[in-house]
Amino acid sequence: MNVIITNTLTSNQYHDAKSLIQICSTNDNTRGISFLEPEMNSISLFPCFYMLYNGNVLISFLSVFIPDETSCEIYGNTLPTYRGNGYLQRLLSSSMNNLRNYGIKKIFLVNEPGCEAGVSFLNSCPHTSFSHSEYLMRYNMNITPIPLGTLTISYETESNTEIFESSLNGTPIGGCKVEHNRGVATIYEFEIEASHRGRGYGTETLILVLKRLIDSGCHKILLQVNGANKAAHAMYSHHGFVHEEQVDYWEYHQ
Repeated sequence: MNVIITNTLTSNQYHDAKSLIQICSTNDNTRGISFLEPEMNSISLFPCFYMLYNGNVLISFLSVFIPDETSCEIYGNTLPTYRGNGYLQRLLSSSMNNLRNYGIKKIFLVNEPGCEAGVSFLNSCPHTSFSHSEYLMRYNMNITPIPLGTLTISYETESNTEIFESSLNGTPIGGCKVEHNRGVATIYEFEIEASHRGRGYGTETLILVLKRLIDSGCHKILLQVNGANKAAHAMYSHHGFVHEEQVDYWEYHQ
């Protein structure tokens, strides 16, 4: 057995990782979420890829996404025929040593709820506990958003991103960002000023953004919401969003 730890993947290693993830996805009937883009990490030199080879066969693969300098998300896969032998745990232990060296303390292990092997592994880890679920939600394009007229919306464009701001008589109320990719709009960082919450302005801001996106020709609108944020989840569900997929986050306690 040979363990490789690196912050970049060769073309062969990338192919091996993609193949392993696809085999696991087919076996577990999951989407096969993973992290393979080191340029997205806040700490560029962090060793974010952990590979365990048996000869020329990649049998276990773990990757670490670092969205900021204090937290991370860990993704892992092991070939079905090699599971139950502690290989992923071996890679996880190696990654934990590096996370401690870099001072990263907020650690989440990511799993798709349909992956029973992942759930079993996480339940067996003595330092992990379920934290929360996040939902990718899709807007029902058969619903026509109708603004109430209480707020106005403005936006500016930066590359493939639109930045929206809603206002009431010139006073900023809230807003969001929207990333565009070939007619698919993804809403993120949706926020209402604390002093203006509880007055329906969140709903009105959402409706105004949806109307703008539909009028501009978007054929699919997505957003991600933390299941622990029950108010936001209820608002999106009530106003035309349905679940596209679910991802579970388990926190690792060092």
